[in-house]
Amino acid sequence: MPGKLTQNPAAELIREIAESQLTGALRLERGRAKVVAVFEAGQLLFASSNLRAHRLREILKRRGFTDPQSGAAAAASSDNELATALLQRGTLTSEKLAVVRAVQVGDVLRAALLWTDGSWRFDPGARLANVARVQLDVNQILLECARHLPTDFVTSRFPAANGAYAPAANTQGGGRLLPAEAFVLSRAIGGASLAELIALSGSGEAEALRTIYALSLSGQLQRSDWPSALSAEAAHVSQMPEARAEDPAPTPEPEAAAGPEKAVPGEVDALFERLAAAKDYYEVLEVSRTATSNEIKSAYHALARLFHPDRFHQSEPDLRRRIESAFARIAQAYETLSNQSSRAGYDKKQTPKGRGNRGESPRPVRPSNGGGGARPAAEVNRAETSFQLGMEAMQSNRHEEAVRLLAEAAMLSPREARYRAHYGHALIKEQNLRRMAEGELQAALLIDPENTSYRVMLAELYQELGLRRRAQGELERALAADPKNPTARQLLLSLKSK
Repeated sequence: MPGKLTQNPAAELIREIAESQLTGALRLERGRAKVVAVFEAGQLLFASSNLRAHRLREILKRRGFTDPQSGAAAAASSDNELATALLQRGTLTSEKLAVVRAVQVGDVLRAALLWTDGSWRFDPGARLANVARVQLDVNQILLECARHLPTDFVTSRFPAANGAYAPAANTQGGGRLLPAEAFVLSRAIGGASLAELIALSGSGEAEALRTIYALSLSGQLQRSDWPSALSAEAAHVSQMPEARAEDPAPTPEPEAAAGPEKAVPGEVDALFERLAAAKDYYEVLEVSRTATSNEIKSAYHALARLFHPDRFHQSEPDLRRRIESAFARIAQAYETLSNQSSRAGYDKKQTPKGRGNRGESPRPVRPSNGGGGARPAAEVNRAETSFQLGMEAMQSNRHEEAVRLLAEAAMLSPREARYRAHYGHALIKEQNLRRMAEGELQAALLIDPENTSYRVMLAELYQELGLRRRAQGELERALAADPKNPTARQLLLSLKSK
């Protein structure tokens, strides 16, 4: 299947191949430069280029190897022949060669992923022949790619006004994310629209879109409105005869794509009928009253995939309005039930005194560190570890490292007030991230409004911003709750004396 990189950039094609678990060869061409990347069940096996800078011999030179210029190595005409010669001579071990080949593939991808024009073709079923597979963090490369693409190109990748976004269920965390990326990811927990993420990002629209694009490309965020270029290939690949990458199989014709509402015939009317009959939020989400936080989250995401209003942007106005109203009710149900405190309050109001839940023994709601449901113990432990390491780094004046670690803690457990507060406090030193710092500190106070130290931190931020009245107001509230707080009293006296 051929196409243009202006319509389907290489990074988005690789993301789609991974998500659809396709097998085949992706061929990219821009002028005289050509790249081929081979995949098996969505996993990158290898990538090569016809550019001299990407040949194995050149990679070895840049890494300080001189032996490729002598003996059998010098006579080798291909990368495979060179690798074999170096292994036979003992110049390289298989382990070192694997590292060099990974560097080679990484260089090939980093160059091709920045192409904003050119052509592409995907040959489904093509197999890798006679080349060792590489181990490479493709998601990290996609993340880096998005950080360096031209701004106007990135903004053009969001043709719709809104899309649905939620953290990926299998995300590995944000240890290598920038602070702004970690912050936006934490705001998407529980689901958010594009407009909401931009508003909550604390940065300009162009910068926010780049951050959202990077998180979506790298698999940290699930995006509902990705353009699909290869969906037809998944249906055909299992029927294709096996072919080597050097002899790709013919490309099948793409199937016609149905509109979103046609993809779920009858389900829209069924949704309206069910919501009209629903007596409570549990029935809105179609879960039992004893459902766990993860079950509630899964039910919401399943409904969002089918009935999010963005999927019906080309429908009749009346249907769009009904869908928007229905999904607003679904979102409200999820927002209430996905949070331990609000769910407990809702259940108390729903259940009359002296009566149980129809004879059921309600399952206790497990503690939740995030608006999107209970967090696995491993994530909770990792969040605490990141927080402690971040505080140590802050005390040792390793500010950049501290911000990264505190951002990870806040992302993994966004309802832990101290993580959010100290992350926001660390961001005060970053002049261009002070709006983000304010958001984090305010979030901490929403979670723990009686904590005077968080109010003092917020006052310090307002002082840095030159907002003396706001700073004084926060300090007065802190002293009203804790009249003996020495830090608040000293800072307030300092402000009043100026």
